[in-house]
Formats: sequence, C-alpha cells, structure tokens
Amino acid sequence: MISAADIIYENHLKKAYSVKDEQKHLAITDTSCYHLSVETAWLIKGLPDSGAQELYFNSLSGLGLNEPQKIFNKLVSLGALRKKEKRSWKDLFRMFLAPSIKLLSAQVQEKFFKIFMAGPVAINKVTQFLATLSIIGLLWGTLLLITGPEKAIPVPLAGKASGFVVCLLIILGSLIHELGHSFAAMSSGIGFRPIGFSIYLIYPVFYTNVSGIEKVGLARKILIDCGGFVFQGAFLFLLLLVCSFTGDIAFAEAARWIMVIVFFNLNPLFRTDGYWLYKDVYTEFKAKRWARGLHYFYLAAFVAFSFYFLWRIGGSLGNVWHGLNTLIHSPEYLFSGGYRILFGAYFIFIGLAGGLRRFQEGRVEWMELRGGNISVTPEPAN
Repeated sequence: MISAADIIYENHLKKAYSVKDEQKHLAITDTSCYHLSVETAWLIKGLPDSGAQELYFNSLSGLGLNEPQKIFNKLVSLGALRKKEKRSWKDLFRMFLAPSIKLLSAQVQEKFFKIFMAGPVAINKVTQFLATLSIIGLLWGTLLLITGPEKAIPVPLAGKASGFVVCLLIILGSLIHELGHSFAAMSSGIGFRPIGFSIYLIYPVFYTNVSGIEKVGLARKILIDCGGFVFQGAFLFLLLLVCSFTGDIAFAEAARWIMVIVFFNLNPLFRTDGYWLYKDVYTEFKAKRWARGLHYFYLAAFVAFSFYFLWRIGGSLGNVWHGLNTLIHSPEYLFSGGYRILFGAYFIFIGLAGGLRRFQEGRVEWMELRGGNISVTPEPAN
C-alpha cells in the first residue's frame, strides 16, 4: 500500500505559458487555462517541478511561509499541484481514439508576432487590415467555388495542378486559420494559445486551445470564434492574387479546397467554429424564449445528423471487413496497398466511437435545456 509520503506531485503549471495583469494571472497549458491570483502564481514559480509532500513542505517553509501543509493542500485543491499519475491502458486507449499532437506553442507565437507589432494600436491596425483582406478573399473564394476558375480568375489557367503543392497550401491555410484564433485570443486579453493536431470523428484537424473564453464578453468570444476565418480569408486573397498574376492552377485548386474547409468549419452540427459561435451566442441569450426554441430545433438537427453520420460510417463496415479478411489470409498484401485498409479500419473505428459520443453530447445539452443537472467533464474548445 502506498503511503501519503510516497505519492509524487507535479507542479505542472510552472512551465505553462502565462498571461498577467494587475487583477489576474492566467496559466495556459496545452489543454486548459487556469485563473490564478498573483500570490498563487508567485508560489508556483518558487516551488519545485515535482516531488513528495515533504519536499513541497520544506520549499514552502523556505519561502518564509507559515502552515506549509495548509498551503500545500490549498494548492492541490486548486489544481495547481496534482498527483503524478502513470498512464493506464485507458489513457492509451483514449489517445488512440483521439490523438493530440502539439505543433506550435504559445511562447513561439508570442516571439513571432512581437517581431511585427508592439502595442494595442499596432494590433488593432493589423486586425483591421487583415479583416478587409479576409472579406475580399472569402467573397472571391466563394465565387471560385460556385462558378469555377474560368469566371473567378481573370487570366487563363494552364497545365495540371501539382498535388504536393496543393496539399502543402491547404495545410498552410489550416495552420494560418488556427493562428487567427490564437491571435484573436491574445488581442482579447487571454493570451496566445497552443496549436495542435488531432482527429475529430474521421477528419484530421488542427485545433487551438481557447479554454477560458467564457471569461470574456460576447463580442470578444465572437472575435475569437471567427478569428480563424479572418486569417484564412486573408490567405485566400493572397492565393487568388498570386493565381491571377501567374496563371498557376495549383493556387486556384488550393483556394477551392480551402473554401470547402471554410464551409465545413461553419457547419454548427460539427464541433467546429460554427458550433462554438452558435454555442456562445446561444449561451448569452438562452434565457430568451426564442433562443430556447431555436435550440430545440438545433438539438433535433444535431441528433438527426448523428444518425445520418453513423449510417454512412456503418455502410463502410462491409468493405473494411472484407479488406481485413484479405490481409489475414494474405499478409504480404500489407506492403502493396493493404496498409490503406488498416488506416481505413482505424478511421471507421474512431468514427463510430465519435458518432456514438455525439449522442452523449446531445443528451447533456438536452438536460441543460430542460433544466436538469448532469455532471460532465468539459472538452477543450477548438
């Protein structure tokens, strides 16, 4: 049996990205945002990275504080200190279902943006300039998506688009989208945010941790929710401008697919930007009768779409099973194309798990709408 003296605690906020002003101190990790008092933030910086209770008691005493055990217990209850847990098979299984890879830290973003701007005046000017380019880019991109490059691009396009270049530009556009969310969070006073990669349902996605957004007003929430479109729209404008001067079809094809991604992100039935925008606006007005009526309609559409998604995923099970059966009887096929079957099986599996999880999410929102109480662990916002 493990005694209390043998339990190891970790000071996981010590190296977190921090944002501070006179009233508050934010500690931003890869998945969460902690609101700390100035005194608590000072304590965290002065305590060791990890260790047993006795080490923390001695460290607190060394800082000249009385009642170190009481302060230690308070830090644990706040979540500033936590038990250092070994990863269980359940944790590994969750990582398998929803992998999360950190790509760009908040600290790196802060250093990058400081090169180009300093102070709120510069930030406002950059935001206004990018918003103007974004509106033009999104309208131009919509025209391209609807009418095709022949009518949207003023010069004739020749040749065949390079698949590598198109994919590279699409990925770059998606990363720029996430930078837009992070930049909007910073300009709203809650700091730059880490950017990562994961899989949502069956779709590879980039995401930005904007937890703590509930502390800002509705206008700031909308800015953060839509910040990705501002940056992505400006990038679209540049792509289409380059395409108009060079006639390179790869830029037009990349712009077309980026617009598809934009409309996908606007769909409130997925947990993407459109959903969080709807959620933040609904939360602000949920006491109104019209808002509650609209939310009933939304939940009905959410459940119907979940059934449709599972039906489409279920329709692929036969092909996946046939492919896996082929691999079992002919293992050599793995290196000549069979690996695609394994990837397909993986995405089908996590798609089924994610589709079923949507019903739990819908139930939680239904209980909230009906005034019931239900305890859940909130997911990080994307």
